[in-house]
Amino acid sequence: MQDKLGRLIRGGYRHWKAGHLKEQKLHPDEETLACLLEGKLTAKERDGVMEHLLSCSSCAGFLSIQVGLPENQDKDVPGFVLEAAKNLVKAKDISGVLEILLKLKEEALEIINTSGDILVGNEFMPAPVLRARKTKGFKDEVVILKDFKEIRIEAKIENKRGQAFNLTVAVKEKKTQKLIPGLRITLLKDGLELESYLAANSAVVFENIRVGKYTVEVSTIEDKIASILLDIKN
Repeated sequence: MQDKLGRLIRGGYRHWKAGHLKEQKLHPDEETLACLLEGKLTAKERDGVMEHLLSCSSCAGFLSIQVGLPENQDKDVPGFVLEAAKNLVKAKDISGVLEILLKLKEEALEIINTSGDILVGNEFMPAPVLRARKTKGFKDEVVILKDFKEIRIEAKIENKRGQAFNLTVAVKEKKTQKLIPGLRITLLKDGLELESYLAANSAVVFENIRVGKYTVEVSTIEDKIASILLDIKN
């Protein structure tokens, strides 16, 4: 599947490149480029940005740096184009999953990677924007969210020092931002249930968790509706 996708992208890229050799004047800002990588643009917006990237070496070079591709690396298709397209396909297969990878330090939390947005002050920002601004560390806590079809998952990680942290999980209606009662939120490690709570009118808090890999499942009585894949390193 991925090989076929790669060949399709390469063919499309050659077609675009043949007809788009001039540098364009209007450049997308860093938030727009970040939303492209996160798959948050509309089809029309995505097509416009992709057309610009295929003809604008400065924007393509900037985006290549953010995803770790050397600027001068010679490829028939820019690596970020292939990876972004493949990640969009993968995202459809893991809908309902928020991934969080953090490093727990004595005095700070460092974001290694996440598929969600990060709360900075009163603004939620895509992770690629923070990487572009070289923002990684958060002193005592970090809040990460991800929107799904009709809900928003918010995960707050608090540094408790001594290789321990608290995890607060809130599930809200995306439109009203009201907490959704009656959901079961379960913390698992290595497939084994550690704690499980029925959310009433407040968020669920898991206290004094040690560093490691965890899964948090959000479920109704009938079915699982979302998961958080949490990997905290020291």
